[in-house]
Amino acid sequence: MKKPVFIVTEVLLSLLLAASAGTAAVLAADIRTGGAVIPPSVMDSIKKATGTDSKKPQSSQAPQESSSAASETASEEAKESEEPSKAASEPQSQEESSAAESSAEESRAPENTLDLQLEEPKNLNAQPEELTKLIKDYGYDYTMLGFDKFIVVHSDDKSGAEVYCYQRSSKGYWWDIAGTGKPITDKAFVGEKGVDFDIKPDSKKTPMGFYSIDEGFYIGEKPNTTFPMFEIKDDTYWVNDPDSRYYNSKVDGTDNKDWSTAEHMIDAKDAYKYGIVVEFNTDTPPDKKLASSIFMHIGSAPTQGSICVPEDVLKAIIEWLDDDSRTYIFIT
Repeated sequence: MKKPVFIVTEVLLSLLLAASAGTAAVLAADIRTGGAVIPPSVMDSIKKATGTDSKKPQSSQAPQESSSAASETASEEAKESEEPSKAASEPQSQEESSAAESSAEESRAPENTLDLQLEEPKNLNAQPEELTKLIKDYGYDYTMLGFDKFIVVHSDDKSGAEVYCYQRSSKGYWWDIAGTGKPITDKAFVGEKGVDFDIKPDSKKTPMGFYSIDEGFYIGEKPNTTFPMFEIKDDTYWVNDPDSRYYNSKVDGTDNKDWSTAEHMIDAKDAYKYGIVVEFNTDTPPDKKLASSIFMHIGSAPTQGSICVPEDVLKAIIEWLDDDSRTYIFIT
């Protein structure tokens, strides 16, 4: 997978020296480059400054068993999201059935129709207020957003989230493709235990920070996009065994199998009909103490660490992406 550089070390260090202790701590803790993390000594100082040390397990505790943050329950999430209501299974008369189908079609129409602003708006001459506030709150400015498309996942205090999608214009202004100040969905979910920095396996948390978006995946029919996508087949696995040389990566087939646990991706056919790989802990080699398998996939319930959104939303996001643009996701 590609590992584009987001912010060089010299810029990070200068910002850390120039910023106040509080702002610098938040800034350093949030910056990630394709899964690369701040050195442990710096992170310890950051966590003390931001009061996040209390979340860190005591060193005397045994480490958690390593496994994928998403692999154990992706299928369960999909089943929950696709589970039919009991009322729908009750016998109905033909008249009632027709009326119900008509009503269902009407209620589904708005959810499956996204009115997105994909072309550059005319006379665009200002930055989005909510994006400006967000990046300022985290100590950034627009000169640091050296990419073309930007996905922001803004989680609440629990496991719900909103997703915003921004695109940069030819003049350097950004616009919200879902409409000014509007999320592309407010029905997203993150890990059932929320978000945090440098998540461990089995933490049931989603990693905070900036990550590149370099590839997606699909089962069945490929979405209409030039964005790099791989097809999930019967022999596609995502390895979550930290003792494997393939940890946190896709493998086709088992000829060179050296793992004891891996997600058989096609088993999550509803959740993984469409998906995007979040480049968390995807350096070579990855950190085996950090979680694996962080995706944006289909779903409607809290996850084991990934981000899930409605199917029509994810399909629209993937078709908005392309191979000519650099894309980052900011989980906050």
